[in-house]
Amino acid sequence: MAERVIEAVVLDVYGTLFGFGRLAERARAIVGDLPLLDHWRTKQLEQSFLRTILGEYVDFWKVTEEALDAVCAQLELELMPEEREHLLHGWLELDPFPEVRGALELLRERGQRLAVLSNGSPAMLESLLQHAELDTLFEVVLSVDAVRRYKPSPAVYALAPAALVVPPERIMFCSANGFDVAGALRFGFQVCWVNRGNTKLDALGKQPHFTVHSLLELVEYL
Repeated sequence: MAERVIEAVVLDVYGTLFGFGRLAERARAIVGDLPLLDHWRTKQLEQSFLRTILGEYVDFWKVTEEALDAVCAQLELELMPEEREHLLHGWLELDPFPEVRGALELLRERGQRLAVLSNGSPAMLESLLQHAELDTLFEVVLSVDAVRRYKPSPAVYALAPAALVVPPERIMFCSANGFDVAGALRFGFQVCWVNRGNTKLDALGKQPHFTVHSLLELVEYL
């Protein structure tokens, strides 16, 4: 296989660097066994896709609020204001997956430039990364807010090569989300699918350059 020249590693945030376990605990404490979080995350992504298609952008915090309210209406669930706020605030206090810090530090030690590219709003990303004490590990934190579209719009992926001044083919893009992998492949990145759930990938007929189950495996590849 030809040598791959990688000058920067760009990572998705939700589901890739951070899991939803703590948020799931908050939801269970409030609504019990109702599948609130699964429906909420699905609705959050549906609304981000729809807003991009319609050209009606609002930031990801607003999308997250609207998705929660829509799902509660569907489930005929009435939250107290403090419960709603507690759930929303959970997006700012997600836990990184156990290997994330060590993997990022190893990548930096090996000379890789690191960035994140996320649907999250700038304020959401700043709060989340600072809470997890990961903010100092990234050279650039990129939000879709800059282009007012959501993944997998090509305009979103174009933010990374522009900010890093690195061509797409020399960027390794890492995501656990199938729609994100599909978009990144079509944009021209080298792509690593972080298959945390041991699931099947639907990238519309394309395959990632690498598949890993942990970011530590990516360190070995690079």
